[in-house]
Amino acid sequence: MHLMIESMIFLTSKSLSSQLLEIYLSVNPSLVSCSVYTSGELLSLPKEVLQCSRLVSFVSTVVVPKEILPLIKYGAYNFHPAPPSRPGWGAINFAILQGDAYFGVTLHKMMEYVDVGPIIDLNIFPIPKGCDVISLSNLMHDSLSNLVHKTAKELIQNKGELDEMPFAWGDKKYSKKDYLLTTLLSVTATKVEVDLKVRAFGSQDNVAELRVLKDGKLYFFTPYQIRTANTAISVDSLDEWIFHGHRFETRPYGQFGTNKSQSGEGQHLLHS
Repeated sequence: MHLMIESMIFLTSKSLSSQLLEIYLSVNPSLVSCSVYTSGELLSLPKEVLQCSRLVSFVSTVVVPKEILPLIKYGAYNFHPAPPSRPGWGAINFAILQGDAYFGVTLHKMMEYVDVGPIIDLNIFPIPKGCDVISLSNLMHDSLSNLVHKTAKELIQNKGELDEMPFAWGDKKYSKKDYLLTTLLSVTATKVEVDLKVRAFGSQDNVAELRVLKDGKLYFFTPYQIRTANTAISVDSLDEWIFHGHRFETRPYGQFGTNKSQSGEGQHLLHS
């Protein structure tokens, strides 16, 4: 009789799936796995694979189709890169914007709706004073890595329902639309407001960059140290505006920076 999970489905980026497999192989060297990156790929998996597997979603924005969930024999679990108090989009950004004292990461069972399933485990840590989006992202990644290692044995060795913790999800769940609206500054914003928005959203890795509409032109926040990453674009051709001490620049047509991912693709997030 096999006591451990023998088949795992990873829903994550290509680089992170190999890191997850390495961790779980240390628990069960005989583990087999497959990786999927889209809901379409999930739907195309043979029923035989679903009926002998457990699914782990890690830093993925893909929603598992509701018709797939009951077919996964050993359940589907998600590593949410935020504490239960912060379901939905832009958790790191809104935590800074709204002055949260604590942040963290969560492992929960996946249900039909996003960020509502029973909470299995979590890591919580205090947010340092003056922390910005990049610093908090780094702390979150460290915490997430720790949670993956901490729960590896439970996810592999327990074929049954995992024990739940008595924590509830927060009432407010921000959407991508909320995120896009919040990253659009008003030209009448005060210096205090702009400074806070830069601290919360002033990263080039955001899904949508901080921007402001002025005189019919859209200006994007551009940190001084990376004025432009594209050397083919002449700096002289850009329209620059210093807004309360922060530089904003126009972009050539089509370069609007609203399709970036926060998946951690290419990063080695799961350190030991």
